[in-house]
Amino acid sequence: MAGMKRLSLVVPAVLLVVFVAGAGLPWAQSPSRQAPSASSAPLQAIVGQIVALFPRVAGEVIEVQGTTVTLSIGKREGLVPGAEMTLFREGRELRHPKTGEILGKTEKELGRLRIEQVQEAYSTGSVAPGSEVAAGDVARISAGKQRITVTALVAGVRDNVVEAALTEIVEGLNRSGRFQVAMGDQLGVWAAQQGIKPEQFLEGKGLVEAAARFKVDHLLALHFKTVERKPFVEARFFTPPSTAAAVSSATFVPSSVRAAASPRERFSSGGDRQPPQPKQRSLLARILGGELEAGSYSSGENSIPLKEVGRFAFPILAMDVSVAPKDQIPRVVFTDGEKIWLYRVVERALEPEWTYDERFATPGKIVSVQLADLDGDGVFEVVANRYHPDPQILQTSFILRTKDGKPVTVAKESGQILWAVDAAGEGVKKVLWAQGFSSETFFRKGQASRVVLKGDRLVSEAPVRVPSTFRATGAAMANIAGKEIRALAYVDEFQRLRITIGTEETWRSSSPVGGGSFLKLELLKTSTSNRSARSEFFNFEPVPVAVDLDGDGVDEIIVPQNQLEGHMGIVFRGPAGYRFQSVNSGFEGIITALGAIPGENPPSIIAAVVRFNTFLKSSGETQIIMTTGD
Repeated sequence: MAGMKRLSLVVPAVLLVVFVAGAGLPWAQSPSRQAPSASSAPLQAIVGQIVALFPRVAGEVIEVQGTTVTLSIGKREGLVPGAEMTLFREGRELRHPKTGEILGKTEKELGRLRIEQVQEAYSTGSVAPGSEVAAGDVARISAGKQRITVTALVAGVRDNVVEAALTEIVEGLNRSGRFQVAMGDQLGVWAAQQGIKPEQFLEGKGLVEAAARFKVDHLLALHFKTVERKPFVEARFFTPPSTAAAVSSATFVPSSVRAAASPRERFSSGGDRQPPQPKQRSLLARILGGELEAGSYSSGENSIPLKEVGRFAFPILAMDVSVAPKDQIPRVVFTDGEKIWLYRVVERALEPEWTYDERFATPGKIVSVQLADLDGDGVFEVVANRYHPDPQILQTSFILRTKDGKPVTVAKESGQILWAVDAAGEGVKKVLWAQGFSSETFFRKGQASRVVLKGDRLVSEAPVRVPSTFRATGAAMANIAGKEIRALAYVDEFQRLRITIGTEETWRSSSPVGGGSFLKLELLKTSTSNRSARSEFFNFEPVPVAVDLDGDGVDEIIVPQNQLEGHMGIVFRGPAGYRFQSVNSGFEGIITALGAIPGENPPSIIAAVVRFNTFLKSSGETQIIMTTGD
């Protein structure tokens, strides 16, 4: 195919220090029962020390002297120093009202006890001053699973080595049957924003505040670094609010773990899966492995075939792809800034449905188009935004609907930027957000509302919690943070991809994304002192696409990365948390938009690739390119 060459893999300079922590994120799936290899013994020794802190034991309080409590259990019951126990006071018996069977006793939780000294038949520990504990109360370590958040602090160690080592440790904790292990990023991003270095975090700096903020029960902090040119890991296990480490250990990452590390083996944290077979590897694995064969029309084992499904003699500035709920036919909508075209995707070919053209009736440039089912009838509406730099002409949003095979305008909105999102994870955008336009900052920062279409009017329903850096462009919702969690992925004003849950940021790319300067919007500002106008320019960024590329039910995020021609950025989750890789698609041109048609084996990625033929990027040619094959 003209204008394309073989894809190569480019790994960018990612954050030197990546914090990965868990709070409000999904707990791991059922533990693997595969026995650990002997070669991973140093890592399993860390696991063993943590497991030893949680024997299934209970004992009676013998005496209390100040904050020192003596228990009736010790070494023979498996208790070790550093163990955290919960104190209870038993109350009345509970009986079944019909059978009279004793079901147990009521309990009042009194607080926590940290074991400090352990003898053969008894042990002592300390409680907080003013505790109500007294002789006869009960202390126990619950037989239920303890929640552990695993945090990786990485500096100078390859991501795949960190992932392999983390997998060994996490699976070891799961095999014990004693823990629920969480991994995430909110805590880490917060710590980085506070300027806390990995060494300080290992000493407990910021631990109390972070644990309270993100509801962390137990924390395993792993600091990966390079010592003697080999990957090395320091481990600290905390039970907040105590900042004293109950486990302190360190080891070189075993050579066998390093050798087995492969970035292709496991991408998302969506649960255990069967290892991919050589001819059934996921689209994500194949793309990251450099198997996108530009110009290939075969379905060979070692390439991802591509097909040009459309070629247009103008630059496509924005595009959206989705499958209509009613007829299950994929559709593509795109614009050149003046017109809007809607196509069906049938048998890997584009079939025209309608063209919208009101360029002479309404001034301004169309800067975004989206497919959304706003009224729930299974037929798409098209949500569009139009902009004109003249401050006397308000930014205008509008919604189109298909009637008798033609586009009709059903609503217009001035001064608001409309953005459709898939808030429920149904694969179709059904919820409409509005962000106010500002003549000073373009986007009204930190403000958004949910609006609904009622007849020919848009009515505001409720405010939407968005971060202060949110912009109603280059934004999509995904479950990359966990199957039951909807996260917002968007490109900020500094061209960094951010992932947030509510207003909490969980991850931010260190490399720029989006860009390409093909859609810079001029904002004219008039000075009140001399009445002269000055111009500021804002990027209206391409939209990230959330799609499950490896079949585990957890979305990956792909986004154009036009700072390097023909590149895409891919964000996915591994055992080490979020990972970002830059991929050279081989396309000769700027990727102005991406879309996806979901599928099990595999999904199809659609790209609009533009080769501009003027310096101002005002004219050019567009190829619509689609991945095909199993």
